[in-house]
Amino acid sequence: MTLFLQAFATQFYALLPFFILIATGYILVRFFRWNNTFTEGLTRFLFNLAIPVMLFGVMSRFHTQEEMDPRLIIAYFGASFILFFIAQIYVKWVLKRSAREAAVFGMGGIFSNNVMIGIPLIMLFMGSEAIAVSALVISFNALLLWSLVSVAIEWADHGSLSLKGFLLTFRGVLKNPIVVGIMLGLLVSFLRVPIPTFATHTIEMFSDMVAPLSLLVLGMGLAKYRLGANLKLSLNITFFKLILHPLIIWGVALLMGLPPFETKAIVILGSIATGMNVYLMALKFQVIEDAVASSIILTTILSAITTPIIVVLL
Repeated sequence: MTLFLQAFATQFYALLPFFILIATGYILVRFFRWNNTFTEGLTRFLFNLAIPVMLFGVMSRFHTQEEMDPRLIIAYFGASFILFFIAQIYVKWVLKRSAREAAVFGMGGIFSNNVMIGIPLIMLFMGSEAIAVSALVISFNALLLWSLVSVAIEWADHGSLSLKGFLLTFRGVLKNPIVVGIMLGLLVSFLRVPIPTFATHTIEMFSDMVAPLSLLVLGMGLAKYRLGANLKLSLNITFFKLILHPLIIWGVALLMGLPPFETKAIVILGSIATGMNVYLMALKFQVIEDAVASSIILTTILSAITTPIIVVLL
């Protein structure tokens, strides 16, 4: 019980800035009547410039990552891909939604807030020696999941079982600023291209903008859509993220024989709230923005209860 209360207090304290910034965005739109064009412009800035620059910086240092058991990445992201494709079937056949909506829904069920919530919780439950696991997952998170949703959306728009369909999908993915930032960063890392100090500092300044501006945009979106908007869909996303995601990660890790320490780390990372990036995806692709905004708040609140329970069960 003591560990549970400590985990809850730690998570709540760590998330206070998160809620304050969301509330600020909400108040600016709801009470000060800030125009929607401001939110749209801020979203374009984040998606087309700030986030690609941040991801370029992260991926350009990819070669500096410590070597770790490759089964860790396969277990975490293999489970995530499995759940993503389960979500595609569930959303299309059970919820009767479009392929574009299914893609963003699926991402809401697997994209964790590993930076703002994951790192503090990993340190609380497992100590600083588990930070390397978090860093590895965070590095691949941006590369694999942004690329996955981009491919899924492009396939929904242009895809077909033909060479033309594949080419249209591939071309659309390559035009995505997020994917461009990731690929350029990996190229720089692979070639070991030195980045000048002034460029590194500029990248860091862009990166520092992403989290606070993203939270402001989320708050502005909540003022437009409200917390209970599209509640059925947001509750489904919440169930996928907080229950199914860690459960499938745990199952895949057991099947692969991943050691207990790494298993516990990736299950914790899978059990936390939906990341802010999913809302930016919803805004970019203009689908289920209301449900995603609500699910981010719901998963953030409820994970303060479910994650400690999952740790106790482990």
